[in-house]
Amino acid sequence: MYALIISHEARSLARTSMLSVLLTVLACAIAFAAWSGRNMIDRQMQGADAAIAFEAGMRDAMRADVIKYEQKIEDEGGEVQFATINHAPGSGPPQGTNAGAVGAETAAYAVLPPTGLAALSIGQSDISLSYVPVNMRNIVDVTRYSEIENPVNLATGAFDISFVIIFLLPIFILALTYGVLSSEKEQGTLAMIMAHPISLRELMTCKLITRFMILLGVVAVAGLASTLAVGTQLDNPETWMRFGFWAGACLLYGMFWFFLAVFVNAMGKSSATNGLILAGSWLLFVVIVPTLVSIVATTLYPAPSRMDLVTASREAQTEASFQYMKALDEFYYDHLELVPNAEDKARDFLTLSIANSEAIEKEVRPLYDQFQSQLNRQEGLVQQYQYLSPAIMMQQALNEVSGTSADRYEDFMGQVFDFHKEWKDYFAVRFLSKDPLVSADYDRFPEFEYRPESLSDVIARLSPALIGLFGVMILAGVAAFVRLRSYQVAAR
Repeated sequence: MYALIISHEARSLARTSMLSVLLTVLACAIAFAAWSGRNMIDRQMQGADAAIAFEAGMRDAMRADVIKYEQKIEDEGGEVQFATINHAPGSGPPQGTNAGAVGAETAAYAVLPPTGLAALSIGQSDISLSYVPVNMRNIVDVTRYSEIENPVNLATGAFDISFVIIFLLPIFILALTYGVLSSEKEQGTLAMIMAHPISLRELMTCKLITRFMILLGVVAVAGLASTLAVGTQLDNPETWMRFGFWAGACLLYGMFWFFLAVFVNAMGKSSATNGLILAGSWLLFVVIVPTLVSIVATTLYPAPSRMDLVTASREAQTEASFQYMKALDEFYYDHLELVPNAEDKARDFLTLSIANSEAIEKEVRPLYDQFQSQLNRQEGLVQQYQYLSPAIMMQQALNEVSGTSADRYEDFMGQVFDFHKEWKDYFAVRFLSKDPLVSADYDRFPEFEYRPESLSDVIARLSPALIGLFGVMILAGVAAFVRLRSYQVAAR
């Protein structure tokens, strides 16, 4: 009986022009979203490659000068000397022997590599730069190109597959199910169907299975095709584990909207009324609640204006320029092993620059930490209230699965700060000890190596959203089929 009803329902749907239009639009939307997401990821990686190549070119030019200088020293006899930062052009050793010049005038880029599914959900990657220049400057210069005022993009954002799933898929589901019972009743066919040995719940189950297989089948096939077409690291088992979580989240999210449509149908209203109620539900869960949660988060935990950070940096820099000797004393107090002779203490401008940079960072870092603390609180509040809307839970889940979440970016920035300290320490020690760089040293400069998060950490952050989606799906399903008990098949 089930197979017969499902087959009949499938043939009935196939005869409607609306189904083919919906499926075509859905497939095209997913295909375009995959292309758009991949283009954005490609632009980010191309930007990172270009920036890395530019800085590498500058260091290669410095090394080439050092090699020529070494050959000259070898021919004439003598030792490689340390270049002062302010000698006349063309005289003395090249600047490439000065570790301070190399470490301050060139940068090493820290790059956050995309996961295999990054193109499926842009997430935080469109508001957080995935490659950061690291040199001997202070923390503001390291993070100045990173947007730090928008913690979660729930209501709007890039057109990617997550946008299609969260915003558009419910519309397609509701378009096929808003009159799943009411239309049969209005046409007078529901009573005739119920005259056969089948219960209303069994009939509804068959109708749902048919629509579920059609719509979610298209999503699954299109999602798999998109992963094969625009995904990366396809030979990595983790990529396919992430895809499994992605498919599971889509399944739970889609089932919620199917069950919500059944619940509204079970209220016994007309098809037009059902459509209005479901349209309002979509607006509430997908637009209004996420927007309100975001507003509440930014209101309760407002991040200071980014201009405050820039202003504080400028004030610290101005103060340092007036009290440069105090900054230099504090710097040497923190680095006693590098204290030079009195007559050499302030000879080099770069020494003062390094001291001022550390003084500025001491002043500005608390404000930056305040930024991050407020953003973490905002993110925590969004996660706490994500259960108010399946759209929020779905966004959180898809961002985690795709590796574009705020938590992954924060972990990346923590690694950037560690590397920033390593870079500064390496070049500052060589500079302040007047230890000249040789060409071989250029292959030993610190390099950033991203430490990937463990999959267990990703799953731990992903679990609340998946559990929440499962919970609301079960709640909607139970409420829908309980409501069917009191459904009046025939109009009174």
